[in-house]
Amino acid sequence: MASSMEVVAMDCEMVGVGPLEKSSLARCSLVDFSGDVLYDKFIRPEGEITNYRTRVSGITPQHMEGATPFAVARLEILQLLKGKLVVGHDLKHDFDALRENMSGYHIYDTATDKLLWHEANLSYCRRVSLRVLSERLLGWHIQNSWSGHSSVEDARAAMKLYQISRRIRAR
Repeated sequence: MASSMEVVAMDCEMVGVGPLEKSSLARCSLVDFSGDVLYDKFIRPEGEITNYRTRVSGITPQHMEGATPFAVARLEILQLLKGKLVVGHDLKHDFDALRENMSGYHIYDTATDKLLWHEANLSYCRRVSLRVLSERLLGWHIQNSWSGHSSVEDARAAMKLYQISRRIRAR
């Protein structure tokens, strides 16, 4: 696994756009190995927002006032990810929202780390949420707010879980 200088954790929040409420990027947060915020912006998706998904995303119409346009944010984010190990939970959705093929990146995904699941006594599960992994292994209670998820908090949780996974593998 990569050294601390080469690792960035990412979490994105999406809203629904158009009549089919297609998931579109509305916020992206990146943190470094220490959990310090490298990037945290609200992003104006292309197309009309038809569902803010506030209960999950935490996004409201007020967040879109002055939000960074998608095309600008996408370039900023991809520049920060370039050449680094990207850490997150179920990153496929984040890369889909960025309209980026994740096969060109080094990825560590807490959603697929069976060793981490085993450490949390969740080996029997088909899928494991970031919330449950964080409760079991970090003692953190995340994603419990009625106002939606915090992408910064989720990125920090993913980074801490990555660090636990590294320690397990180093045993």
